[in-house]
Amino acid sequence: MDFMIYYQPVYTPDPSSGSLKLVGMIQIGMQLDQTERLFLLLRWVLAGMAVLVIALAASVGWFISRKAFNPIEQVIAATDQIEKGADLARRIEYKGPNDEIGRLTQTINGMLGRLQHTYDELEEAYRAQRRFVSDASHELRTPLTTIRGNVDLLEKMWRQTAEQVGPAGKDRMQLELSLEAMHDIAGEAERMSRLVNDLLSLARADAGFQMAKTEIELRPLVDEVVRKAQLLPRSAEWIVGDLSALDGLQIYGNSDYVQQLIFIFIENAFKYTDRGYVRLDALRHDGQVGIRIEDTGIGMDKEEIPHIFERFYRADPSRGKKSGTGLGLSIAKWIIDEHNGSIEVKTIKDAGSTFVIWLPVLQPHMSSPEAIEIQAEGHSLPQGNQV
Repeated sequence: MDFMIYYQPVYTPDPSSGSLKLVGMIQIGMQLDQTERLFLLLRWVLAGMAVLVIALAASVGWFISRKAFNPIEQVIAATDQIEKGADLARRIEYKGPNDEIGRLTQTINGMLGRLQHTYDELEEAYRAQRRFVSDASHELRTPLTTIRGNVDLLEKMWRQTAEQVGPAGKDRMQLELSLEAMHDIAGEAERMSRLVNDLLSLARADAGFQMAKTEIELRPLVDEVVRKAQLLPRSAEWIVGDLSALDGLQIYGNSDYVQQLIFIFIENAFKYTDRGYVRLDALRHDGQVGIRIEDTGIGMDKEEIPHIFERFYRADPSRGKKSGTGLGLSIAKWIIDEHNGSIEVKTIKDAGSTFVIWLPVLQPHMSSPEAIEIQAEGHSLPQGNQV
C-alpha cells in the first residue's frame, strides 16, 4: 500500500537566545491507491477521447473533402466521356456556391457546349460529304458507261474505215490520229470508271454498308482469282505456289468481295514489279488461313507501312509513274475488317514486298458470325507488321 507523507517542523522563539527553537515536527500521511486509480482512469479516458476525436475529425474531414471534390470527380467523368466520344451532350451538375469550383464548372460546361456544337457541325459536314460522294458516284457511272460504249463503237467504225482507205494518204494519217485520240479517251474513261467504282465502295463502307455473307469454299474462289490474274497486263513472272492449305476450308464472308480483296493485292504487285516474279501461295496458322502475295518489286520504307491503307496515299517513288487512284488498299482494308481478318506486311526497299491476308477459318461447329468473331479474337498471328 502506497502513502504520501508530508513533514513540517514547528519552531518557537527562545527568550534567552533570541532565536527560534525547534519544539516539534508535524507529520501528515495520505494513502495514494485511490488517487492513482483516479489518474489512471483519467488517462484512459483522455486516450479514448483522443482516439474518438481523431476518428470523428477524420470522418468529418473525409466527408467534407468528398463533398468538396465531388464536382471535380464530375469534371473527370465528363472529360472521360468526351475522350471516348460517347456523350458530348453531358454536362457537369453542380449545386453549390459560386466559388472557384463553381466558376470552373461553368467554364467547362460552356466549353463542352461549344465542343458539341462544333462536333455536330463537323458530323453534318461529314454526312453531307458521304452523301455527295455516294450520289456523285452513282450519277457518274451511267454517263461514263455511255462514253466508253460510244468510244468503243467509234473506234471499231474508224478501224473499218482505215482498212478501206488503204495504207497511205492524208486520210489515213488523220484516221490514225483519230484512233489514237479515241484510244486515249477510252483509257481515261476506263480509269475514271475505276475511280468512281472505288469511291462508291468506300461510300458504302462509310455509310455502314453490311455486305451479305455466307459459308464459302475458299479453294475454288482462289482458283478463280488465279485464272483472272493470268489475263492481267504484266512484265513480271506469275507464279502460283502451293495452295493445298486451302483444301476443304470454309470461311464466313462474301465471295465477290473476297475475290476483289485478293485481286487488289495481285494487281498492285504486278503494277509495282517490273522484273522478277509475283507469287501466290497459302498457309495456315492456329485456326486461320493466310493468302500470301509476294513480289520482287520496288518495296517500301518501313515508315510508309502505316500509311499505305490511307485513302489516296501512294508511295513517293511510284507517284506519277504508275497509274492508279490510291484507293485500292483502303477498300482492301475495309473488306478485311468486315471479315474479321488482318493483314501482315513485310517489305524491303527496292527488294520487294509480301502481303499475307489472314482470315478466320470456319470450323465445323462454328457457323455463325459471332462464332467467327470469337475465333478471330482468340488466335494470334506470326510476328510481322500487322495492320
